[in-house]
Amino acid sequence: MTDRSRIFISYSHKDRDRADFLYESLRARDHEVFIDREGILETELITKRIRDMIQGSDVVLLVLGPNWITSPACRMEMHFALELNKRILPAAFEDVGADLPSEIKEINYVRFYGEDGAWDEAIERLDGALDRDIDWIRDHTRFGEQAARFLGGVGAPPRGQELRHMRRWIERHPRGAPDPTGDHWRYFKAGMRRRKWVQIITAVASTLAACVAAVASVIWISNGQCEELRSRAREAQTLEPVQAIQSILPLSAFSFCRAPDAWLEVLETLGQSIQGQRLRAAVTLPDAPAHFVDFLPGSGHVVTIAADGSGAVFDPVTGEPIEGELSMPAADVAPMVLYDQGRFLLIRDRRVTVWNPRRGEVVGLPYQGEGRVLSAALSPEGDTLVVATEGNRLHFHSLASGRELREAIELGADVSALAFVSGSARLIVASGSILRVMDLLPALDGRPAGLMRTLEVPGPIIAMDVSDDGTTVAAATGNVAAVWDLTTFDAILPPSALYLDGVEILSLGLSPDGLRLAVGASDKRARIHDVLTGKSLMTLLGHRSPVRAVRFSPRGDAVMTHDTDGVMRLFDVSTGLLAADIPDEMTDAVISTTRAGENASSMQLLATGLRISILPNQENVLALAHTTDDAPPFYDDRLVHEGLVTAMALSPDERLLVTGADDGQVRVWDTQTGLLLYTFGHSRDALVPFLGADFTPSGNHVVSWDSNGERRVWAIQPLSGDLFQTACRLLPFQDGVRDLTDPEGNPDATALPVPEGQDPCESVLLNPRWGLTMWLAGR
Repeated sequence: MTDRSRIFISYSHKDRDRADFLYESLRARDHEVFIDREGILETELITKRIRDMIQGSDVVLLVLGPNWITSPACRMEMHFALELNKRILPAAFEDVGADLPSEIKEINYVRFYGEDGAWDEAIERLDGALDRDIDWIRDHTRFGEQAARFLGGVGAPPRGQELRHMRRWIERHPRGAPDPTGDHWRYFKAGMRRRKWVQIITAVASTLAACVAAVASVIWISNGQCEELRSRAREAQTLEPVQAIQSILPLSAFSFCRAPDAWLEVLETLGQSIQGQRLRAAVTLPDAPAHFVDFLPGSGHVVTIAADGSGAVFDPVTGEPIEGELSMPAADVAPMVLYDQGRFLLIRDRRVTVWNPRRGEVVGLPYQGEGRVLSAALSPEGDTLVVATEGNRLHFHSLASGRELREAIELGADVSALAFVSGSARLIVASGSILRVMDLLPALDGRPAGLMRTLEVPGPIIAMDVSDDGTTVAAATGNVAAVWDLTTFDAILPPSALYLDGVEILSLGLSPDGLRLAVGASDKRARIHDVLTGKSLMTLLGHRSPVRAVRFSPRGDAVMTHDTDGVMRLFDVSTGLLAADIPDEMTDAVISTTRAGENASSMQLLATGLRISILPNQENVLALAHTTDDAPPFYDDRLVHEGLVTAMALSPDERLLVTGADDGQVRVWDTQTGLLLYTFGHSRDALVPFLGADFTPSGNHVVSWDSNGERRVWAIQPLSGDLFQTACRLLPFQDGVRDLTDPEGNPDATALPVPEGQDPCESVLLNPRWGLTMWLAGR
């Protein structure tokens, strides 16, 4: 196609000279010109060919004159042009205004006659008129040809860039230019319909592809998270309980994993960590070589004295400092401070002063001797101070008079420890490898002190402690420890090596009832031993340096440890063990009101949204089932005993389930997950006809009893929130702050202050939750 108009000349053969003039003149001006005597083959249909030529033209040029007016062929060509909405341009060689067809009467024509009738000038005016709006006219022709082919069954509707171009062509219709024909509109609308369907199909395909990709992504993420869950759970099994919990807590956000076995592995590890997590608080003391740490009688708070003589009191639950409970002596008053009978013994060289921290004043008159003081002890009545000095001497000082009550006692070796037996005038002196138990009543009267008994260990005594009830005394040397009954002086635990060679015992602490022995050692561990057997009951982990001090709380349910780095740790040592401080009245009330046996007999127990059943043909197996449809699945819905279940009961909040079986085992389960939390060996017999178990009203203890009349009480840790929240709340406080920090530095787990603001453990929730995404992840 040229850059100029494509022109079809409509003329009467009687006016051939005029048509030839136009034909040659326009061709000379680079127009493409169609005329009926050019391009028509001898056998071709003339009418069809003429229509096609008009179809392919931009402009139909009418050679007007009387001959054109009367020619039927010329009228036919005009109607073709009008039908195809072609631009019509009349060229009048004669005045035919009155005879013009009505269809073209309103079109202004180019005059080739009259005053303006010079043909050369008129052809210039015609040439200018032909190229007006030529681009739009040319598109009219092109789109008309394409529409004709499409409507004739050849070709496709416009699309893409062509469709957009046709739309703009329609929108910028020039004034005076021919309108788009019906064929144009049908062709354009066909393109728009096709575009719409392509968009719909593309959108559907894109949506389906996105859905498939989303499902594949969810499944891929789910598989990856499940593998990560399994890996982290196995890794956590090798860590200390605190580190294991800190490592597992971030896994609560792994909401895409729906594999029950992966979550069960995580929950089992978490349950084991909960049972083993006994550290409740850690405090970094400002002065590492503190003289001592101890529990205060009554309040149970922890008191510490630093090397400069300054002291502090801490809450044993959170490790936060407590102001104002005790009036501490001034710093630097004494380089050595002891705590005995609720008093501070301030030791400086050869002088000992007794300080009452409740009143904030000195008690009585201080001791002043000739030799350097090694240790001191205050009598239970608080009126006599016993002082051990260099030279193996033991002095008896009256606080009221400030005088010696009697002459000093000569010992065979320097004294390493002194302690009065609670509520008596018995004094226990550790000197060399010997414990001397003395009756001081004669000594306080000025007569020779009564030496009741000597107890010996195979080396210099480095640690000693007396139980609060005054029934037992323990001593240690090297890796050997021994415990004696102070009533019979028989060895409850003969001198025994508790650890391998190379592990030195640095400190001892007896429980208030004298049945358990806490030991701090050089291997950075503290352990709790059974006094009767010497067997280790538990290991208290977390220290990074040797443990130089251990003490039981007044109730015996906690142990405080202190290492050489100055870090004090507070441990729960009652959960999961027999509880000795539950009144018999409470035990009787639980046993008399329980329905645990009836529940087992009926083989079913109902709770809120939960049904617990004993399987008919497997009476050692309990099945958990939800009674609502919107509850998440259990990670283990089969609870298995080795023996037949004889009792089952729910905790007051229905969160825990306790079961007893005829194999003598009591088990505590988490009803939310089906996880086994505790196993207690109630009976030493292989089988008992009946073993019952139920919770106390507080939910903190489990009472078990059997058909032989034996009854026991066990301390447990109630669950608060879901299992992840319970574990979170068992994490220790570090200097008053609950430490949620992931040991691997997970940025989503950070130390948050407590109690200011919301409990940080409220945001730690066990995922996943039910929903479409989770359903897809589980496919």
